[in-house]
Amino acid sequence: MGRKILYVTGIFLIVGFSIFYINQRYFFNPVVFSQDVITPYDWNDYERPLTMTYYNLDEERQVTVIKEEEEIREFLTALKESPRSNKVEMPQDVNGALKLSGPKQTLLEVYFYTNHWQVLKNNGPIYEMTQSLEQIVNQY
Repeated sequence: MGRKILYVTGIFLIVGFSIFYINQRYFFNPVVFSQDVITPYDWNDYERPLTMTYYNLDEERQVTVIKEEEEIREFLTALKESPRSNKVEMPQDVNGALKLSGPKQTLLEVYFYTNHWQVLKNNGPIYEMTQSLEQIVNQY
């Protein structure tokens, strides 16, 4: 009976430490993570600290670095909620750009146009600019 308690306690400690380690080191949880166009890499490629850089390419040409995880999550959620656009033509003028970087690599690059946006990797599909995404972009 004593060995069973010892084994169960050991298993709980290992699982608990693993969950703590994953939550401290990685931005995403492997249980609920899903790959898509916005997050095309494995969950363990999104190692903390992540940095999101927004380039406002209007007349001012401002660069904003976002380090707060809640703001990064909000931006990624708004990008994922955008519907694909049926329009094939993209305007030539880029209004802004977004780059998500981890300690080892660039994880996402996006160009923003007037009413659309596009992921740069592999000539990604074109998405419509939703109101929630436009509000977030206008903050920066």
